[in-house]
Amino acid sequence: MDDLPDSVYWRVHLEMADLAKREKNFHEARRLYRLATELQPSAPQTWLEYAKMEEERGHFERCRRILTTGLKHCPYHEALMLKAIKHLERMNDLPAARALLGTLQRVPINQSWRTLLEGALLEARTAETETARRVFKFLLTQAPWYGPVWHEACRFEQRCNHLQEALRVAEQGLQQLPRYGPLWFCALRLYECTSNSNDMMRATRNLVERGVRHISKDLVWKLWFESAQVEERNNHLQRSRAAYVKSVNTCAANLRWKVWLGGARTELCHREFQVSQDLLERAYEESPPKTRAIVMLEQSRLHELRGKADLARKLLKSARRTNRQEWKVFLESVLLELRSQDVPRALQEARKALKVHRGTGRLWAVLIQLEHAQGVERQLRVFQQALHEVPKSGEVWCEGARICLNPFSAHYNLHAARQFLDYAIEFTPQYGDSFIEYLRLLMLLDAPRHQLEQQLERLWQLCINAEPNYGTLWFHCKTSVLLTTRQVLQSATELIERELREWRHVYQLARQRSETPAFQHNAAAAAAAALGCQSAADPVAPPSIPPLEVAGGTAVDAADFVTGSVSLNRMQRRIEFLDFDEKRALIYGGDMIVP
Repeated sequence: MDDLPDSVYWRVHLEMADLAKREKNFHEARRLYRLATELQPSAPQTWLEYAKMEEERGHFERCRRILTTGLKHCPYHEALMLKAIKHLERMNDLPAARALLGTLQRVPINQSWRTLLEGALLEARTAETETARRVFKFLLTQAPWYGPVWHEACRFEQRCNHLQEALRVAEQGLQQLPRYGPLWFCALRLYECTSNSNDMMRATRNLVERGVRHISKDLVWKLWFESAQVEERNNHLQRSRAAYVKSVNTCAANLRWKVWLGGARTELCHREFQVSQDLLERAYEESPPKTRAIVMLEQSRLHELRGKADLARKLLKSARRTNRQEWKVFLESVLLELRSQDVPRALQEARKALKVHRGTGRLWAVLIQLEHAQGVERQLRVFQQALHEVPKSGEVWCEGARICLNPFSAHYNLHAARQFLDYAIEFTPQYGDSFIEYLRLLMLLDAPRHQLEQQLERLWQLCINAEPNYGTLWFHCKTSVLLTTRQVLQSATELIERELREWRHVYQLARQRSETPAFQHNAAAAAAAALGCQSAADPVAPPSIPPLEVAGGTAVDAADFVTGSVSLNRMQRRIEFLDFDEKRALIYGGDMIVP
């Protein structure tokens, strides 16, 4: 340190603080961050890193004080302002967040538009729709030369289900900024959602023709790719193929494999299996080594769909060997065995996968679900182990909630399920299954009607803001890529309501059983152990509670309730009896080929 100039001391302290944080020496990291802020209080990076550590540690009030002090030394600094607004929103101190936004009145728009844009999104997230719309209108008037303003205004109207207004905003934005790519893709999707079939195809084709003349050259291929998928969704196979050809012709060599992959999926949807296979082989030849496993995964799915599970296994085994860094290949190996009804082999694959990708929440989540066959106590032990490895995995917390929501479970516990789902949504809001399981939970709670409606409204708002993009149950309800989050939630609500009516007698028996003192003791102990209130070395005592017995009616068992949809759970166990489209939906889920 003595050989360094004084002006760089703060940087050294900042680097040392980061190292201490990585080593989980938080006391030392805090001391070093504090020194860095004292040595160079005008450097926003020091305040941001210090605040980030405290927030990650759950010290929200301390984080708030750091950000407030940082803004005194770096007034109106954009990154600090954005961090402070988001943090205040997380603390549910909306008046303070709005007061902070109010200080921007004297700041020029070219220095404040990003922060004001975050303010508009804040109002949208808190369901203050009219206030958000006024802020967007101000930004569109005062800062129309910034593409993200138009894009977010368009997406805001889309989330509000005002599709025509969203399209109007997109078209106005394209007139102002014809080279801004995201608006072209947004407008293309909106035309597809808002027009009838004949008008829609005319409008989308005109839009694409306009777009290729104005959009950045490096995005022309992507516009043709999206056009091909629109044509395919409307059963215009020849036009779709023609658009893919144009996409290939305008695409960089290192990206062409994505076009072949998209074309293969299109041919598959039209049952052109050999063409699909040929395109996948072309994609494999042209894909970079790091992405080759994704192509092999797609090839394995095609083999499985055609009833060639052994070929699929062989491909996945090769992919696991050559692309160990790609956890999705390991997950697909587990799911292949699960769909083949070979649970022991699926368990084996899951455990092997976790030896390589120990920090992947989705692998832990599928293992927890697979352990169902070994009993709820085994599930809970794996759940505890998973929380130790990936404590911020929403998928893992969701599986914990599913254990508590299964009416056959010896630890049926709606209170614990709610706590687990709150964590799931907090940590991984993009995982749609957590929101659907929360729907099931709220409908099972015996709350007054007005209270239930308030809770459902809050959940819907959280989900619409999060815009989930994956989850087996989520994709089961999202029957089309065109469906908005609101429409998927509506579909999920109808599904859960229908199934809860059908299986009301099972849930009633579970509720009666859960009200006994012995059951409550065991359920509470299990939840406490999962949350770390009880040592993981001391396993939860096996419950001295008889299994749930359902007399009469349709035969039902615990495996039917491992997720929120009995019908989906049964489909997965009887895949050989499904028709082509149902089987394809299960194997491919909602995975889209994204350019």
